[in-house]
Amino acid sequence: MDANSLLAKPWLPGVELFHADFSGQAFGRHSHDAFAIGAIVQGVGGYQCRGQRYALPAGTLSLMNPEEPHTGHAESARVVYRMLYVEESRLPALLGRKRLPNGFSTLNPDDDGRVAASLAQLAGEFERGDALALESELLALLELVFVRHGGLREARPACRDSGVTAYLRDYLEVHYAEAVSLEQLAALVQRHPRHLIEAFRRAYGVPPHTYLLQRRVREAKRRLLQGQALADVALDLGFYDQAHFNGVFRRFTGVTPGRFRAVAQA
Repeated sequence: MDANSLLAKPWLPGVELFHADFSGQAFGRHSHDAFAIGAIVQGVGGYQCRGQRYALPAGTLSLMNPEEPHTGHAESARVVYRMLYVEESRLPALLGRKRLPNGFSTLNPDDDGRVAASLAQLAGEFERGDALALESELLALLELVFVRHGGLREARPACRDSGVTAYLRDYLEVHYAEAVSLEQLAALVQRHPRHLIEAFRRAYGVPPHTYLLQRRVREAKRRLLQGQALADVALDLGFYDQAHFNGVFRRFTGVTPGRFRAVAQA
């Protein structure tokens, strides 16, 4: 059994997500030219690194620095894990810091599950390919894992606004159906993406990608009440597919779009 996949986006260089699902396959001694941030999803994974042999049950984090030699294998009949690779040269731009993290001193640190949950969320965004949501989740995960386990100091809240958040809100109100990236928004207001997210969340309670989804749902309700087809609404408003549309709509309204339209027309 082997259902491995390696996901990457052309507009997000130096970042890859490996989804491993295998039985019996072993990875010989090797290293990566990137930081590796992973979590075991199912089964027990194992590897040899830093002169020791490790067995990692489901829920365990696996963190490695660039060029760190290790092996890899399944300790159980089947193992499933996710691993994010981020090239070291990309961290300054992604983290927006002058001083970069020291690196991971512990391969499998204790964690309350937030890093693994953030990685799972990021994996879902990789599948959907929504640039704004994907980039936002990536920055949140990197900040979380490097502050907790990589020696990075927690960022000070950005103080300046100067009308930036209001401008972005107005932009999202107009361009809600378009594929908008975090890099594009940051360029519009000459702010680093991390600062932009912090300022927007402080002003409106949610990050830009959540605000955009809320705006799309508001427009979807209007169109559904006008009798437009569910598939057309999902496509026109930039959702990945019908399932994505259903999930987002229910997340913000508590009901599916089909149920909303049926009750409204009853």
